[in-house]
Amino acid sequence: MSRSYLDLSKEELAHATALHAESIVIDASTVGFIEHVGEDMMLDDLIKGGVTASNATVCMQHNLSEAMGELAKYHDWAKKKQDKTIIVKTSEDIVNAKKDGKTGIILGPQDSQFLEGKTRFLDIAHMMGVRIIQLSYSWRNFAADGCWEPRDGGLSKYGFELVEAMNKKGMLIDLSHVGDNSTMDAINHSKVPVSFTHVCPRETTPTGLSKYAEWSGGERFTKIALERGRTNEALQACAEKRGIVGVTPFFAKKAGPSTYTDDLMDQIDYCVDLVGVDHVAYGSDLDYRNSVTRAAYIRRYPEKIDVSYHTAMPKEWGYGWLEHTPNLTKGLVARGYSDAEAKKILGENWVKLFKRVWGE
Repeated sequence: MSRSYLDLSKEELAHATALHAESIVIDASTVGFIEHVGEDMMLDDLIKGGVTASNATVCMQHNLSEAMGELAKYHDWAKKKQDKTIIVKTSEDIVNAKKDGKTGIILGPQDSQFLEGKTRFLDIAHMMGVRIIQLSYSWRNFAADGCWEPRDGGLSKYGFELVEAMNKKGMLIDLSHVGDNSTMDAINHSKVPVSFTHVCPRETTPTGLSKYAEWSGGERFTKIALERGRTNEALQACAEKRGIVGVTPFFAKKAGPSTYTDDLMDQIDYCVDLVGVDHVAYGSDLDYRNSVTRAAYIRRYPEKIDVSYHTAMPKEWGYGWLEHTPNLTKGLVARGYSDAEAKKILGENWVKLFKRVWGE
């Protein structure tokens, strides 16, 4: 049986805490920022969790004009909060954020629809700080089919052009929600590494209903989890392209008394065995809007914490707060990863990939 992070000795806990503090930690997928949650609450949570940088979902369900308006707000917000945050445009920005005790925000739309089918608009997006774009969300758009589509026809003509244009512009392609055929088209056509910022392997995605799955929609949640899971073929192809697989805890929870951290570690271990430690990292897929909803519920119904929220969202996962990110490092120590290997998974793999794709 794999070792739990809860079984670390006092000395190991101290080591894991120190390791987390000195590491660059990157969460490759977060949702819900300035317009949805309190600014300082979010930033303070990221900083408390030792998160050096996070890839923020932006520009969803927007046309170009709406997307640029949202991005402008992010830049205005970051300037106002410059003592705590920075908009990341280069890999060096992440290194500097670590040195300065800040948390960097990477602007990363999870859907290319805001480009309105025009690769020329990548110039505008790049100028506004966008550095990662997912080709499609879970449904079909101009470029590709998403993982929820019943028929996946692969990339469109525009989709192939978009891959080429993103390669030339130095923007990282994300394929976390993209359909299987469209995913393989993108990996095969791209001339530079691509990524999955927040996925679980389909092969090991839990199918037994956990309390979280029951709370989130029962069998429908399990179906979505499997659709969102990535095939071994895709994960290996991504790694062969020198890309990164960001593993998420969101679909990792098994039925029974296990913890989120240990279940996440099972998924990380599987990916490391499959593609190698140089190609595995982390993406929480945490949505701060849901975190606020949970907090409001708990405040209103504190007597129900152990009845509903504790069984559905274990306290060690923090009810959806990234202040508990150090548990990831504890899990890596418990599973026997060396300090060098742990630092790769925590963030160094992402930094290396960003430098390779974004340029110096």
